[in-house]
Amino acid sequence: MRRYLAAAALAAALQAGAAGAAPTLPPITDPPTTVNIPGKFVWFDLVTPDPAAAQAFYGKVFGWSFEATPGASDYSVFSAGGRPIGGIFQPAGAAPGTRWLAFVSVRDMDAAMTRLGRTGFTTVLPATKVPGRGTHAIVRDTQGAIVGLLKSASGDPRDEPVGPGEFFWVDLYTRSVASAAAAYAYIGYQIVPADEDQGDRVMLVANGYARAGITALPPEGRQPGWLPYVQVEDVAATVAAAQAAGGKLLLAPDPAVLEGNIAVIGDPLGGVIGVIHWKPETTAEAQP
Repeated sequence: MRRYLAAAALAAALQAGAAGAAPTLPPITDPPTTVNIPGKFVWFDLVTPDPAAAQAFYGKVFGWSFEATPGASDYSVFSAGGRPIGGIFQPAGAAPGTRWLAFVSVRDMDAAMTRLGRTGFTTVLPATKVPGRGTHAIVRDTQGAIVGLLKSASGDPRDEPVGPGEFFWVDLYTRSVASAAAAYAYIGYQIVPADEDQGDRVMLVANGYARAGITALPPEGRQPGWLPYVQVEDVAATVAAAQAAGGKLLLAPDPAVLEGNIAVIGDPLGGVIGVIHWKPETTAEAQP
């Protein structure tokens, strides 16, 4: 029941903070690319009860800059290297806690919502047009994980190497990898097994690149969900900066995993995010 109440609160927050107030959001790409890359994760929103505290934390950890959005004083856009990559806002009414919401690009929003409904996904926020952004929607998958859909009005970012402070990867933690893989395959992803030493973990591949991973939720995990990762220059230094800013280390770097170049941290308000350092010669969607 708590999971469904949280989803309902999140939908209300998004409607009030991003759709109901009709803010003018910056385009996903500027100048427009006019390209559409279905399956690529193109935008990330942070819903938090204290945007000022969250901005202070993430600014220190990732160097993000923040700018208030005209027409919606409770929604700010954050940028990395001068490029907008996500938004942060405070929910109206009862707060659903702090959580990240990843948006994946779709070619046709109506068709995507129809396919998802047939697959067993449920609607949290129906398709909504937002000036400057395009059309977005929020759905809950068959195991309860919430994900956003976005049809960008300006096109999607091209597949290029990811710079420091930008989102690099997304993992879905779920109770049944096979079931989740089957559900997401139905909406267009190709399912590719990960390395043999990663158990039943799989990759979601679209347009020639691995876009995300699906892995089993640890036994102590409370709820399926998506975990975004940010590219950083130095994982250990980023973890230290997060702890100095009041954050927590949730998964320490392990020399046996990517040579210690990956970790998971929690912000002071409960938001969870991964950090990773990936080789410069690899591309944004290369498989971690």
